[in-house]
Amino acid sequence: MVLFYELTQHGMSHAPFTRAFVEMVAHASPGEALTIYGNPSHLEAAFGEPSAVLDGRLTQLPYRTPSTDPRDFWKLMGDTLGFLRQTYGPLRAQQPTVIFLTGQPHHIWAARLYRMMTPGFRCHLVLHGDVVGIRYPRARNPLQRMRDYTTAIAHRNHPDVRFIALETHIRTNIGLEVPGSADFIDVIRHPCMPADTAWQTLNPAEHELRFGLLGIASKSKGLDVYARLALRVRRDLARRPEFRLVGKLQRGGEQLDLSGIGGPLPFSHEWLPREVFDSELARLHYVVLPYNMEYYGLSASGVLLDVLRWRRPVVAFDTPVMRELTERFGDIGVICRDEAEMAAAIDRLLVEFDPARYAQQQRNLDAAYRSRLPDAAAGEYLAMRGPRGAAQQELKVA
Repeated sequence: MVLFYELTQHGMSHAPFTRAFVEMVAHASPGEALTIYGNPSHLEAAFGEPSAVLDGRLTQLPYRTPSTDPRDFWKLMGDTLGFLRQTYGPLRAQQPTVIFLTGQPHHIWAARLYRMMTPGFRCHLVLHGDVVGIRYPRARNPLQRMRDYTTAIAHRNHPDVRFIALETHIRTNIGLEVPGSADFIDVIRHPCMPADTAWQTLNPAEHELRFGLLGIASKSKGLDVYARLALRVRRDLARRPEFRLVGKLQRGGEQLDLSGIGGPLPFSHEWLPREVFDSELARLHYVVLPYNMEYYGLSASGVLLDVLRWRRPVVAFDTPVMRELTERFGDIGVICRDEAEMAAAIDRLLVEFDPARYAQQQRNLDAAYRSRLPDAAAGEYLAMRGPRGAAQQELKVA
């Protein structure tokens, strides 16, 4: 039996991840019953479509996120502890596998406390982008520090309460920021859902190349870099560049000069409808990833899954995940050291676009995509979990 707890997300937020992760565990655990607790709006967004591996196996149970200020740490921790007693307690004799799909500090402390009171309890907590808080200035008050990720990840670790990082470099970077923590972090590369996309039908036009920035357009995603690229790239070359913003604009982004960027207009602070997002992405030739590693050094990128789903070559800064993908699968696009090199690379593409290389990049991305599908990623999950019933100390760090 596997119990999933998604006690944070609402609606579409993280829904593709929730679906892909649960399907991955389902592939790895044939015959095991699966139960997920979550906000009804999130469960509908994640599991509203049929699933051959989940239908008839996954029980969805509602969890109403407490309507309390997130800063009310102690109440949230108590609520989580009570919910574990209510849901895991009656099943403790079966010792179900427990996975928190979002692991915030109050979840981490509640899980540790519950383990102390409940022999045999073990769990994993998935770390997402808000773990970047370990790089922020910290309060001096020790009671306030209890609420931050640094304290939650650094202290009172136990092999029965472990973390999951969604890329290899995230585990490495957390370990550098919080010494000793890497021993309690396992890695499962961010899984993605199967998608039937016509990725092989795109033929770059003779006189145009379209570049796109996807997802939440923010400085952490390099919106400022992208806006400058759109203004500085030459327009008098063999092909005309078009820069698109395909996603939603983070508040404050309109203060940048976005005059070189097109997209579904006016730019929205709300999520684009999925059909609009997919239609835009289908017309792109390259996805631009000028990511700020202050944030993405500790966060997996959902946009990467869109890159893989649509097999769109990248123009990207040299980051650990780009290096890892290139080492495993070969050429996936143009990797750049800095903004100037990225601008020069786009200029070269506009002059020297190579259809044969582009097609090979797409094939390499197809191999990367297939490696992250739930059935393929199930092997990583099994390696992380170890033999059924084995002591948690024997789990190998991915």
